[in-house]
Amino acid sequence: MRPVAAGLTDVGKERDHNEDRFVLLPQYDVFVVADGMGGHQCGEVASRLATSTIANYFRVRDAGDAAAERIPDVLRAALLEANDQIHRRANNSAKHRGMGTTVVAAAVHCKQSKLYVAHAGDSRCYRLRGDELAQLTRDHSLVEEALRTRPDMSESELSYLPGNVITRALGVEPAVDVELTTDRIQLGDIYLLCSDGLHGFVSDERIAAILGDEAVLTKACAALIDEANENGGGDNITAVVVRIDETDGPWRVSTTVPPPPGCAIEPETDDVEDPDSTVQTTAITHPDEVLADTQRLSAVTDAGMVLGHGSRSDDISPHDTERAPESDPPEDGDDED
Repeated sequence: MRPVAAGLTDVGKERDHNEDRFVLLPQYDVFVVADGMGGHQCGEVASRLATSTIANYFRVRDAGDAAAERIPDVLRAALLEANDQIHRRANNSAKHRGMGTTVVAAAVHCKQSKLYVAHAGDSRCYRLRGDELAQLTRDHSLVEEALRTRPDMSESELSYLPGNVITRALGVEPAVDVELTTDRIQLGDIYLLCSDGLHGFVSDERIAAILGDEAVLTKACAALIDEANENGGGDNITAVVVRIDETDGPWRVSTTVPPPPGCAIEPETDDVEDPDSTVQTTAITHPDEVLADTQRLSAVTDAGMVLGHGSRSDDISPHDTERAPESDPPEDGDDED
């Protein structure tokens, strides 16, 4: 038993840039979605710092074989390190001041049959078991906090509260209270990590139906994003779908469709400011997966990590298998006060 996964991010219908980001770490069975806040100069940087810092934290500590009881601590520590990196950058850079990002990160420990989720903000983790969808995380938002305090609040009372106020996020304050959740996995369970651009535009019923109907994970990601766009697409949209399979196969599949002229492929070097800033990435992690949408770029790997950061989906198409960059280093010292 092991997890297989796919991820996709899309700019949506109303935004002109994508502040969402995801990363898949197959060697550690870790999956992360981040939704940046603070505008074009800030949100993209915050979500990139979050995913790259979490990935580097696991890689440097080689936490893949950590005992099950240590995984929650490692996951929390990775998010706290990301919080520190983002907050420090915001304090040292005028154009990044006030930036932050929501995050949801999941780590699977198959030997113990457990999934650990750490999150801050309103990016969510769902589980589909059979035909029953369960939301495993609770939003850290003003509306949800009010409902937890007063569950009997009426719709008219709730309408006075701003719906987009987040009460926890990485990078906004020097410290953040990361919430941890544990779930016992079963063969066939499907988990969805997503930004609010998805769960805010797609009902739980439709999420359950799409996850249950689409056996190919890339198609499930694409169908969820298409549904969000059909319902308005008012925000960036990111979906990472993780299924608990019986397979022990590698995380790899080849594609043969070349990229269109001018479409950059992620380099293996770290000597660039943001190597994947214009690339929308799907990560295919099972040998039986096939491409879901030829208008979206597919990048797959069986070593290292896979990064996803969106651009306009109609600008790019799949390419041959490439290895994602091993790290996405912070840009220290830029734009100092």
